[in-house]
Parts: sequence; C-alpha cells; structure tokens
Amino acid sequence: MEELKYIVEDSILAELLGVQNFSNKESAILELVKNAFDANALNVKIKISKECIEIIDDGCGMSREDIAKNWMHIGKSDKGYEIKDENGRKRVQAGSKGVGRFALARLGASAVVKSYKKNFDAIKWITNWDSNDLQNCDEMQSFGTSMEIRQLRDKWTEKAAIVLSDYLGRTYCDDAMKIDLFYEDKSIPVVRVFAKPKKGVNYATKISLSFDAKKRSLLCEIESDEFLDEAQKYCKNNIYSYSNLIKLKEEFENKSFEEEISNIEEILDDLGDFSAELYFGIDRALAGDEEKFLYKRRVLDDRYNVGIILYRNSFSISSYEGKKDWLGLGKRSRKSPAAATHPTGSWRVRENQISGFVNIDKKRNSNLQDLANRQGLDENTHYKVFVEILHTGISEFERYRQSIIRDVNKKNQEEKTKDIPLIDRIIQNPQSMKKLTKDEETKLVDELANFQKEKREYKKNFETTEKRYKYDVRILNVLATSGLKATSIAHEMRNARNKIDGNYEFIVKALQKYDLWDFLNDDENTKASHLNVPELLRKNKDAGIKLLQFMDVMLEDVEKGQFMPEEHNIKELLYKVKDNWETDYAWIHLDIKVDEQACFTLPEDVITVIFDNLILNSVQQNEKKRNRLNMCIEISVTTDLLYVSYKDDGIGLSDKFKGNPMKILEPHETSRKNGHGLGMWIVNNTLNMSGGEVTSIEGNDGFRIEFTIGGKL
Repeated sequence: MEELKYIVEDSILAELLGVQNFSNKESAILELVKNAFDANALNVKIKISKECIEIIDDGCGMSREDIAKNWMHIGKSDKGYEIKDENGRKRVQAGSKGVGRFALARLGASAVVKSYKKNFDAIKWITNWDSNDLQNCDEMQSFGTSMEIRQLRDKWTEKAAIVLSDYLGRTYCDDAMKIDLFYEDKSIPVVRVFAKPKKGVNYATKISLSFDAKKRSLLCEIESDEFLDEAQKYCKNNIYSYSNLIKLKEEFENKSFEEEISNIEEILDDLGDFSAELYFGIDRALAGDEEKFLYKRRVLDDRYNVGIILYRNSFSISSYEGKKDWLGLGKRSRKSPAAATHPTGSWRVRENQISGFVNIDKKRNSNLQDLANRQGLDENTHYKVFVEILHTGISEFERYRQSIIRDVNKKNQEEKTKDIPLIDRIIQNPQSMKKLTKDEETKLVDELANFQKEKREYKKNFETTEKRYKYDVRILNVLATSGLKATSIAHEMRNARNKIDGNYEFIVKALQKYDLWDFLNDDENTKASHLNVPELLRKNKDAGIKLLQFMDVMLEDVEKGQFMPEEHNIKELLYKVKDNWETDYAWIHLDIKVDEQACFTLPEDVITVIFDNLILNSVQQNEKKRNRLNMCIEISVTTDLLYVSYKDDGIGLSDKFKGNPMKILEPHETSRKNGHGLGMWIVNNTLNMSGGEVTSIEGNDGFRIEFTIGGKL
C-alpha cells in the first residue's frame, strides 16, 4: 500500500491563505502583530513607507529548526494557551491555526524574515511565494524577529497609516506589548480606544455585565452621570446607580429563539464566564431637551462612537471590531421604535448610541468557535445564546433609563397655573399697548419668546405623540386583524346557529327512530372511548355550546356602543365580566367588592379590556391548577379616578419577573411558551390612555396588581 500526501504549490497557498484570507490590509498587519505578541515581545515597531513595510519585535525569535518544522509546516502551531513574558506576566496566546504567517502574502509579493533566538544562530528566510530560501544571517544584533515586505499590494499613504493606527487602537486591548507605528519616519501614536474611559467626556452611563456560567446568572451594574441631581426628586429609581442579578434559566424559560433550543441549561453551563463593559451617550440633546429632561450636559466632548468590540483575551475577533452591528441593535430598535418618553412602549438603544467591549477567553469560551476562514465566529447555538445574554443586559439598562426619563417627563405634563398673559390684555384693548411700562414691555417680549418656544414644543410633542401612536397601532393592528377574522367567522356561525345548537337532539332522535340508540349505549359498545358514540356526541354538543358562547362574546365585544363614554354603574359592568368568565370556566371564582351605587363615566370597553386581560392572564398562568382559582376585584371611586386592586390565589409570577414585576407590562414579555406577551401591555396601555397608571405589582404569594383608571377616554 502506498501512502500519498497532497502537494500544493507555494503560490497557491499564498493566494488562498494570504491574499484571499484577509479582508483588508489592516487585518493582515494585525495578524503579524499577534505573532509578535505570541513570541513574548515587549515591543513591536511597524515602519511603513511607499515601497516597504517593516515589522520588528523583541520577542523570543526563531531558530533554523523552528523555521523548518513549524514555520514551513502549514496548519501546525507550537502555540499553547498561556505563557509568561520576561516580566513574569502571563499572556494568553492569540494564534493557534498555523496560517497567520500568510498575512505576509496579503501585504506584498516578496518578504524577508530575519530572526535571532537565544543560544541559536540568526537566520534569514526569503520568499517570493514561488520559492523559499533559508540561510544564516549576520545582520541581527538583538534577539527577536524582523519582517520586511516589498512589492506591496496596496498603496500606503500617511492617511492609510492613520487608519491603521485607529484600527490597532480598537483591535488590541492589552498593555503587555507596546506598539510603535511610523510612516516615513513620522511617529503615529497607537492609542487603545478604551484605555482610559472618562465619565462625562466619553460616555454618560457605564453598563457592566458579568456572566457566571455555574450560577447561570448575569450581573448587570449601571453607573449613570446623565442627569442633574434635581432629577432624583422626580424618580423612584436611584439616578446614579443600579444593580440587578438576572437568573438566566428563568429569563430564557419558554423564550422563542430564532431556532428551537431545547437544551438551554446545558448551553448556559458550557458557555463559560465572560464580561462586558458598555458606554452609553446620546449624540446631542435636542434644543430644549436639556431643561425638559434635566440632562447634565447637552453634548459629550469626546463621545465614544466605535461600536461594540468583541475581544478574545488581548485582541479583537475579526468582523467584530465595532464597525459591524453584530449584536443587531439596529434591528432591535427598528422592531421597537418607541421613544424613551413612551408611557408603555419599550425604548431600545440605537447602535450609534452605545460603544464598548465584550471579553471572552480562548479556553473558557471554547464553544464560541472561529469560522474556517478566521473572519468571524460560527453562529452556532452557543453564539446565539451568548448574544441573547448580552441583549438581556442591554434590556436591563434600557428599562432603567426609560424609567428615569418617564418619571422626569411627568413634571413636563403637570398643568401649571398662569397669570393672565399680558398679550391677552393687549388683544382685548390694542390701545393699551401705548401705555406699557418698561417692565410690561420686557414681560411682553418674554411672552412672545415663550409663545415661540411653546410652538416649537407643541410641534415636537405632536411628532412624539404621532410616533407613539404609530408604535401602538402597529401592535394593535396585528391583534385587530386576528379579531376581525374571528368576528367574520362568528357572523357566519350565527347563520348556522340553529344547526350547531340543535344537532345533538336531532341525531339522538334519528338514532332512536332507527332503533340504534340503545344498541350504541350498551356497555359492550361504550368500553373504548373512541367508539363510544353517545359520549362523542355529548362532547361535540359541549364544544358546540363553547363555539356559540365564543360567537356571542365576539359579536358583543365589537358593538359600537361599547366605545362611547357613558356613566356606568361599576358593579354592574364587573358582574357582566364575572358572569361571562364563570360560565366559561367552572373552576374559577371571581369576588367583586365595590359600592352598589358607585358610578363612573367611561366607555364600557375600558373595563372589559382591562379585566378580560387580567383574568385571562390568571387563567393561563394557572392552567395546571384547575381545581379552584379565586380572584378578587376591589374598587373605590373618586370624582376623577377608580382605585383598583386585583388579585388571585394562584402560583404568582414566574421567577423571571419576581425581581422586577413591572417588567410584565412591557410588550412581548411572557413566561409562557408561544405566549405573545401583549395582554399586560394592553392593560397598561389602556390605563395610561385613560389617565390612570399601574402603581404596584406583587407576585410571590399569588398575583396582585394595583392601579388607577381615569376618565379621559
């Protein structure tokens, strides 16, 4: 038997693994910088001119044997996980594939590599990618490696060198090795982008995330410097800091990923610990927003705007260097375009508002694997869960910031008593303008300026309101479309009502007439459930009754009269809700506590929408209970508001929401598989539009929610 081995031409290797393997010239130079880092260099110099690139390091160097056995052995690497440099400091090696040397081919058509290793002779390796020569070298005076690349494939200018400097500053995140860059003997500093982040200069808020694989938890810590101290008096949350430990097993329970992931616990265990530090800051506050939202500053002097970079130990991973929105933040914000002031919609951070870095480890996070071409990561299930964990931490920040914006914004909506404007007096009596005092003239100018300001504010508020309702309508249109389809079917079913209602009796009478009924009821013929005709008919009858109830409810709920504000007896409205639910679900009991004479002006659909969704939520959360579910509604009435307490004695909130119960009010938040997560959002949105609000939610011992309903609708 003859053993065969592949033979590949050097020039083909250079083309495939060099020229075609690196997306740009900067990534090729980074690869050679990584080689210097892995050689334990403390310093590396990059010298660029129009004709030549030199990369010189003071690392351990290579011997003739290293060149022959490792450098010339494609796909072989002598690099392990961790080494110590001359200062005794540990560093994790960046390379492992054994193909990084072909970055030389990406940069130029010929190269000379000189290397001097302690206790060995200095050597020189010369290539034009058709042939390779190895010889002794008397030119090296100090240990390390020098690479000289000629016949450059790219045009290098000072501007291109500055681009390289910026690239290296983003892609290298260690201080174990110093990088010096020169263009035609001119020094171009390489500054690590996140080396010294400054609060109030580079960012307004810092978000620190730490994932613990053993505990399957994510610690989210926030430090904010975005708002003036005055904002604290309007806010429930601390405006300076926030911390929350999120249990991801519960958070991801029944979560819908892009593809089905059944072994989420196993993936969390195998993913490995990682951390992230993200920096948020808006580009520039709009005119007037500083005062309106009590921002500490209108603009950051040197705001980070480099995106989110994924580092594996000391270097970034190709394609995750900040320019690509690999976390999909743009897609998230387009799906949920609500402004931060939106009272019920979820605000999402835009990709140009947040920068920072995520740190993973070569060994600890080994399931985050490189693609074959080393230009990114394999987007496997571990990667998708990894991204979702980062989304979870970012969402925590979004909720925190939005809660502050909402609270501060309430002061802008409060009605303030004003004196009769001077301009009104002048309109009523134009002649009085001639008799204005100096103080009154100043006041008139101020009023006119305020009118202009209010006009601008009105326009901005109108645009904000328009955006809000566009967002609401997008969600509600989906539900409305489903409702219209169901209503259409209900109308068709109404025409067949008599057939549905009377079919059972007609079939029984027919079977009796043909002397089959007693035969079918015989014990021998009813043993098997699928052959038990009388029982199948009874079940069909029960299903028909349910269909008729559904039809009646659907048609009743869309009657136009329900949407008109009228004075209603609250107890009567609630008893209609109670009767409908207790008729359909024998295992639930609804207790109503409200004064017999309590009346309030509002459309009937407000009560129906709110309590139907609350009861449905209780029923769905406690489907497995089925023996008995008790619910109670208590209402007290004032001139302007209904004060409501709703509770059930079920299993309460899932662990996912116990740390932050208000989270259930956000759209698409659900703990049920295939749940749409819109029921509680609809409740909150309806309350908000009526002039009411949710005041508290508890979910440890059953479920309890307290809220107010207004009469604005």
